[in-house]
Amino acid sequence: MKGLWTVLCAAALAGAAFAAEAEARGFAPSSVPGEKWKDLQLKVVKPKGEHDLLKALAQAKKERKFTFVQMSRANCTNSMQLWHLLADGRVKLPGNFVYADLSRDDDEMRAAFEERFSLDEDGFWLPYVVIVGPDGVQLASCAGKKSPQEYNALIEKAVKDYAAFRADHPEAPEPAPADAKPAQPAPAPQPKAAPETPKKAFAESPVPTPDWCRQIPVKKLPGEHDLNKAIEAAKAQGKFLFVQYGRTNCTNCQKVWNMLGDGRVKLPADMLYADVSCDDDETRMTFEATFSVTDDGYLYPYVVIMGPDGSQLAFKSGLGTPEFYNAMIKQAKADYATPLP
Repeated sequence: MKGLWTVLCAAALAGAAFAAEAEARGFAPSSVPGEKWKDLQLKVVKPKGEHDLLKALAQAKKERKFTFVQMSRANCTNSMQLWHLLADGRVKLPGNFVYADLSRDDDEMRAAFEERFSLDEDGFWLPYVVIVGPDGVQLASCAGKKSPQEYNALIEKAVKDYAAFRADHPEAPEPAPADAKPAQPAPAPQPKAAPETPKKAFAESPVPTPDWCRQIPVKKLPGEHDLNKAIEAAKAQGKFLFVQYGRTNCTNCQKVWNMLGDGRVKLPADMLYADVSCDDDETRMTFEATFSVTDDGYLYPYVVIMGPDGSQLAFKSGLGTPEFYNAMIKQAKADYATPLP
């Protein structure tokens, strides 16, 4: 009997610890390893959300709001893209919505989700999205990657469907006004500046220039050839970093150098420039350990835009147009400027 009481007491203590952990719940990390060259490794800009489904639904019911439920995984590319769409406003949640940001790898949240909701589609691909009415009734759902227009249409239809439901069921709770304003998070502190560091030369290519490859005159923008120093300088100064990774006899690289050199591609004042060689062994190791190739990645130059916190914001392999690179810079800065929770 004494042994049984010991087991029961231990179970009770374990249950209390689990409850305390659930009370301070965060987004659970993925139990599935990320594959560096397959997953989109970039800075995840997330809207502020509730990671506990029951709390989110209770808040929505109390405040007479709808709930936008996103069930995701930390290293899921589709999930990252929806986080960005919500954070930068391309998918617009009205003010009378609560956002539930749930982890597929949180066993308790997965069970709570599966007990309450059914998916209108096969549901093989994350993220799973469900829209819930102020009374807790499921209004719409979808699975996998969708466009901003599709998500916005889903939200609009769910709200209209609930209005029609209330017309037939006057006892249903009336939703809060759609223009309710959610609280904005405080801006993150900026890192302190660091002293300038010496530069090293751009490594020459050991690969012979093909006879058919037309070499063009190069007008280069001054840049840092040491990738490690460029990354540290950008972090220390709180600046973005435009990384061009290529080789001397690459025609595409020469064209991008000229775009930067003559101003067709304009780097903002808060963006440093790293002009680094794939033929420098140290540079190649640093680049491959730091950045992820998010498209084919077979053609030089590789262009990466890094945030002041060291996160990868954008990537391009091969030759782009000046318009493409300028838009890439603008979008990367906009993604980084989106407030984090």
